[in-house]
Amino acid sequence: MKILSIDGGGVRGIIPGMVIAEIESRTGTPVSELFDLISGTSAGGHLALALTLPGENGKPRWSAAALADFYGPAYGKIFDSSRFKMLDVIKGLAHERYSSNGIEGVLEELFGEAMLSDALTEVLITAYEVERAEPHFFTRHDARTDPRNDHFMRFVARATSAAPTYFEPAARLESPDKLTFIDGGVFANNPTMCAFAHAQSLGFDEDDMTIVSLGTGAVSRSLQFEEVREWGLASWARPIIDISAHAGNHAIDWQMTHILRPENYFRLTPSLASGRTSLDDARPETISALEAIAKNLIEENSATIDVLCESIG
Repeated sequence: MKILSIDGGGVRGIIPGMVIAEIESRTGTPVSELFDLISGTSAGGHLALALTLPGENGKPRWSAAALADFYGPAYGKIFDSSRFKMLDVIKGLAHERYSSNGIEGVLEELFGEAMLSDALTEVLITAYEVERAEPHFFTRHDARTDPRNDHFMRFVARATSAAPTYFEPAARLESPDKLTFIDGGVFANNPTMCAFAHAQSLGFDEDDMTIVSLGTGAVSRSLQFEEVREWGLASWARPIIDISAHAGNHAIDWQMTHILRPENYFRLTPSLASGRTSLDDARPETISALEAIAKNLIEENSATIDVLCESIG
């Protein structure tokens, strides 16, 4: 069982997208044929679904390289700040920051009418269902087992990336259950352990697994005691989000290194300066900077990428 897991991170999804493009280039094979299970959260969920979207002759519609080219300008539509003013900042305290029209238009262009059950390989996409107050996992297995669990891919992508304060929740109000979802990053920004558990539920154990886990960048800023000792809610509000995601990603990485043998687990993620951590900064200069970070990550880990390509090839 070969598993690819992709973290959330908004525009920083450019980074794992380019790493996947490098894997496809070195192996000469689409990742939907290299991996038995592809998992993703938020931006990583978009990638996981798009990379398993069927095209002509049973081949994937999108290569990772084509997706990277698509998402560069698409992030500007998703995080449209053309009308962003101070009034919007104040308003954003009570309402979502971005209209859902941008992201839904991009997802319709990306996925069309494809269903989750159409995925070329098994997928696991995370979201949080607010009415039931519990994590939710969209999988091809469940979609094919029970039609009630099947959804348009574009809806699943919308659900996994409905980041609170950024977008309104993704809702299926016409369904009997009135399902309402927010971003899976609230509990599993790094979905590797979720993918591991799902693989076990399908009958595989750790000795059968090789896992490639791709991050969207670790925040490198440290906080000193004298700086934080008197912080209150307003001061902690933004840093605690980054800390929670960063710590959760590291915790999952720590767990996987203690479960799998070193030759069966690969984790690639760059360190980021604090100025490159915003998930909605879609300015062209930021996209270019993230592309440079991805290229540097690939160069610094070229030997590791060769080894993992051999492991999954």
